Amino acid sequence: MSPPRSTDGYSDGVNSRQQRRWGLGLVAAIAVVFATGSVLADDGPPAPKKPNPVAAAHKLKAALKEASDEILPVADESPQVKGNKGLVVLQRAGQVVGLGTVLDGDGRILTALSPLGNGNDLEAKFADDTVRKVKVGHQDRAWDLALLVPQSGKWTEGLKSSNANPLKDGSNVRAFSVVNKAKPVANDLVLRSKRTLIGGDDEELDNALEIGSKVNSKDIGSPIVDESGRVVGVLSRACLPIEGKPCAPVAYGVPMPAIKSFLKGVPADAVQPAAWLGIQGAPESTSVVKGVRVLSVAKNSPASEAKLKGGDKGAGDMIVAVGGDPVTNNEELAAAVKKRAIGEKVPLTLFSKGAYKTVDVVLRAPPEVAKPAAKAPAASEEREFATPPEGKKSSKKSLSKAARSERVEAFDAEDAEEKPVEKKPAAKKKTKFSISIDKDPFNDPD
Repeated sequence: MSPPRSTDGYSDGVNSRQQRRWGLGLVAAIAVVFATGSVLADDGPPAPKKPNPVAAAHKLKAALKEASDEILPVADESPQVKGNKGLVVLQRAGQVVGLGTVLDGDGRILTALSPLGNGNDLEAKFADDTVRKVKVGHQDRAWDLALLVPQSGKWTEGLKSSNANPLKDGSNVRAFSVVNKAKPVANDLVLRSKRTLIGGDDEELDNALEIGSKVNSKDIGSPIVDESGRVVGVLSRACLPIEGKPCAPVAYGVPMPAIKSFLKGVPADAVQPAAWLGIQGAPESTSVVKGVRVLSVAKNSPASEAKLKGGDKGAGDMIVAVGGDPVTNNEELAAAVKKRAIGEKVPLTLFSKGAYKTVDVVLRAPPEVAKPAAKAPAASEEREFATPPEGKKSSKKSLSKAARSERVEAFDAEDAEEKPVEKKPAAKKKTKFSISIDKDPFNDPD
């Protein structure tokens, strides 16, 4: 007969298993109670819950985002939004002088000529509030138009032209207005009809858009846009054809055919200055890398400030990419720099001493080369520029490219006429197109 087995510890094991079973049963019972309670609660009023501020904030944020997603596409199609992106405020010493339109994909600015005064010290304030210096690259005194060239930066998001007839029944056109230093706003503009006005140098302006709305002096140069935000004209100034009386200035709209003709005549050198890196280099290829070896670095240049090293093969830095674009010869390097803007920070990928590294350079305009002293013109040359022979008209083609450029920069209105002085009757000088920007309004009161 075998001895009785000890139950020491065994009963404890049994008790533990039983406790676990009871515990599981209790959990199941509680779950059933809660489940039953949740079902029963559907038949009665819900139990009050404490507000969760974090969840509420997330819900509000999601609702606002959803609402903005629905609103923004509509706003992007409005003339106001499109105009603000392609509109610039022209200023001098922080004071607004007029408005201008960025040509889409181009970056140059179309505006009116008369508000610019002498054309010096002009700045353009863009949609992102950056301010850039601008210079007059092209002008038309007759239609009172000017094309401004930014001297740094690259803002190419502008406005496109429209072939729509702004005088068609049902057309709704707008122009922009600026008050103090606030963002320009779009306002409805009334166009009456087409008429003939007198422009600069007593030129007749056919098919000018007559305006029936009041136009403030600081709004001259604003684009006139249609319902889709495309340009159908530009606010400008001319004179009423009143015989024997001084110029009665009025605001009018320059029609698109005149604008397109003006832009076709832009000189080839009326472009933004090219950015400058400041190195001399030569293409080089090794078993490891291809690029442009820096042979020398100009003093006080962007390359010098970025501490690029020049030297013979294997000694100087090798430029292998500009802004992520690979370069393997001088032409590719020049093209990569040229498409960047003055003042832009550009990363250069270098290969130096067997390793790659990246440095940032801030591109600048090239230094101005001192011009030789102007040579006194001979008597025959003086006659050609000032008083053409009888029967021969003065022409811009008779001027050298450098001379034309200097005249544009000086913006001397009298000199820019290119017409014999003696053929201008003294009486007509009084009616010459010269409008002060302080006069307001500039529209025909009738």
